Amino acid sequence: MSFWVDPPALLFFGAITFIVHERFHTARALVYAFSGGTIASFAFGGLGLYMDWFRWTIPGIVDLKGSYVIFDQGLTGITKAAFPVWIVPVFLWFYPFWFVLGYELAKKHRLQTKAIPFFAAGLILLAVPSVVESVMLAH
Repeated sequence: MSFWVDPPALLFFGAITFIVHERFHTARALVYAFSGGTIASFAFGGLGLYMDWFRWTIPGIVDLKGSYVIFDQGLTGITKAAFPVWIVPVFLWFYPFWFVLGYELAKKHRLQTKAIPFFAAGLILLAVPSVVESVMLAH
């Protein structure tokens, strides 16, 4: 699910970055550092899950194989074996695009701080199906 959830999450984080930058007049260097760190963490996280370098773990609740979480979790029916390997780098290469698109859309529409709770709710809604499915699979 991560490959399907990450693009909207990156859009949200890009928009939130713009809003916070505009509201608090943060230095550009801080915006660049946060943006780079966010994109790198999503890309490394996606690659790590795909390569099974680490597992999707919520201590005491769930412990699933990374590649299972990245594609399926019982929701999509896509497996690592059925997914063409060459598409994985394409998904990861677009991660900066999704972040910048969110930033630029927020900039174009001059979104204000009052939009952040909606983005936070969106991020939670993106995560809920994954967590619920993970909990159901763990039992």
